[in-house]
Amino acid sequence: MTKETNGLNMPKFKTTVRKILYIFRPKIKNLRYYAKCRFKHAQKRNFFYLVFEPNRKHPGLADRMKAIISCYDWAKSNGYHFKIYFETPFSLSDYFKPKFNWVATLDELEYSIFDTKIVNEDYREQPIKLISNKQYHCYNYAGHHMPKVFPDSGYKFTDLFHEMFEPCEQLKQTYLTLGIKEKEYVSCHLRFVNALEKFENTFFENYLKKPEEREHLIKRCKEGIKEVMQMNPNKDIYIFSDSKVFLNSLNDLPVKVLPHSEIAHISENVKSDAAFKTVLDLYVMSKGSAVYRFQAPELYSISHYALLAATIGDIPFNNINV
Repeated sequence: MTKETNGLNMPKFKTTVRKILYIFRPKIKNLRYYAKCRFKHAQKRNFFYLVFEPNRKHPGLADRMKAIISCYDWAKSNGYHFKIYFETPFSLSDYFKPKFNWVATLDELEYSIFDTKIVNEDYREQPIKLISNKQYHCYNYAGHHMPKVFPDSGYKFTDLFHEMFEPCEQLKQTYLTLGIKEKEYVSCHLRFVNALEKFENTFFENYLKKPEEREHLIKRCKEGIKEVMQMNPNKDIYIFSDSKVFLNSLNDLPVKVLPHSEIAHISENVKSDAAFKTVLDLYVMSKGSAVYRFQAPELYSISHYALLAATIGDIPFNNINV
């Protein structure tokens, strides 16, 4: 499963540049890690480390979680211990408690000419064999690999996720406090990025300058929500979005919206409240009965955030074109 940019309202030259960088950038970046290797043996063998380096630009939560489960599948299918370094912009273990000891520190990483192997995470259909008795590091990841069942191993994505993670008490308690009833609702996710207001610094420049264009997009999205309501007459409808403008416009529809005073994309340096909101939305969507991703030329229609929630929850996923 690769992320296609053809459906985005984006100049072709930017798409071409991104594809070129996608091929060559990881290889160039890996040179710095090979330069650290010394003539010594690694003490920890048969370990696979996925490292989200601090002081480096990373994508959002969905791409990171996909990379994590993809690498866990890779490590587990080769009999390797799996560990993650994920401490920025928050510690992953604060929200998803480890069911086994997958929390790594940078001090654990060993750089051996003999034993250290550096790999990149990417889409794969065939098993990629790891050499036994080595220490593998992954610093570069595509985060595009999210099948319901991994073709290389036969493991289910949802099973691997739940083998690794237990939601923190704050997530569980907030879910109960909000009075949400598991499986009795469906979720709609709309990723506006900057279409309606400035949200994040990104390659996808989609701001609609004319007020009538913004109003027209909001109207179309509301019509899409009504379509979802007609398909699910006995379900609550929860709306999730990165746009406060859109969420605040929904008072004329019988839908539910979670508190959204703090919304941010975790590729930026976010506050703890915004980080929790990102994880909470994912958690709530995964526990519903279905997820709908809204698509339009003005929207970031290839977002995998909603698809990740559906895959974690092992529930139906559908697109709504508006």
